[in-house]
Amino acid sequence: MAMNQSVETIKKPRATVGKVVIYVLLTLWAVTTVFPFAWVVNNSFKHSSLVVNDSFSLATGEVLRYDKDGQVVRERIMQDEYGRDMYDKLLFDADGNPVYEGAQQSPTINRSGAFADLLSGMTVPTDEANAHLQAYDTVNGKVIYDESSPPVRLSPTWDNYVSVFTNRNVNILRGYKNSLIISGSVMVVVALFSAMLAFGITRWKFRGAKVIKSLVVAALMFPAFATIVPVYRMLSDMGLYDKLEGVILVQCAGNLAFACTVMMGFINALPYELEEAAFMEGCGPYGIFFRIILPMCKPALATVAIFTFIWSYNDLFLQMVLLRSNALLPVCAILREISSQYGTDFGMMAASVTVVVVPVLIVYALLQKNIIKGLTAGAVKG
Repeated sequence: MAMNQSVETIKKPRATVGKVVIYVLLTLWAVTTVFPFAWVVNNSFKHSSLVVNDSFSLATGEVLRYDKDGQVVRERIMQDEYGRDMYDKLLFDADGNPVYEGAQQSPTINRSGAFADLLSGMTVPTDEANAHLQAYDTVNGKVIYDESSPPVRLSPTWDNYVSVFTNRNVNILRGYKNSLIISGSVMVVVALFSAMLAFGITRWKFRGAKVIKSLVVAALMFPAFATIVPVYRMLSDMGLYDKLEGVILVQCAGNLAFACTVMMGFINALPYELEEAAFMEGCGPYGIFFRIILPMCKPALATVAIFTFIWSYNDLFLQMVLLRSNALLPVCAILREISSQYGTDFGMMAASVTVVVVPVLIVYALLQKNIIKGLTAGAVKG
């Protein structure tokens, strides 16, 4: 008895250390996974200039300054994809109305006292005494920007989310509709056909069953990039290029191997006695499948359906290659429309990514118990 207690005493600290290491690793993995999404959500409440200049700060609002009459003036700079100030420099008042439109290329201010050259009635001198900048509207003789004025921060803005749903180039609602059509169709087809294929392979004894099973498992090793050229040619010859049906067909084929593998593991764990009893009562193969096997496979079907829907929803590669019409683009592919020849609105881009990702997170959070149950149900037979 004493020896058993000493052995337990020796093993307990080791087990505790092992758990601590596991939890530390899981915590680090969770942080590295969650941080990018938290960073995107935070920047979705900022204006584009703040995302470029200070993307890791909290979304406390943009910096505002006052003119000499106490009016709030806001500085917003249009930047290109490399972060350079290459386009019009605008000053906005508190209501969002432009009070100055500057040069085609933002000027370089020399703080040593030299004057910067601007277009059409705008001068930016350097105040030598106070070493700050003042921008004068030479038409009205009014100081509309003073660098020495105290900065004020606004609360986070919802403007980026409003722009996502009102921008003419980004029809986010139409993208959602296309995504639901594609992902919903793929989910239903893959769940049904994978269950039928798994039932045939695991329950029917025929020559070549092991070969087919090996081919299904081997199909998991082929990425979509390796088959995109022949797939593209086949869809073009069949007249399915730039059509939702073509994307649905390709995604069904790509997700079928994983779904069938999950279903085979689950069906293998089901007892044969139920099928034998149904057979004795006069049920044929289809009756056994639809009345016995399929109802018992609900956990595995839920897992397959959820994973298939999420993977289809997030499949940007096939959507970008196989679809060209803007009216057919799913919500993930619409993100490319935010960038244009005039630059990228990074605040709007962050808001769009958030809008795209949040529905998937909600679905996964609500159904995660079914996912775990389906993956582990066939792990132990009996």
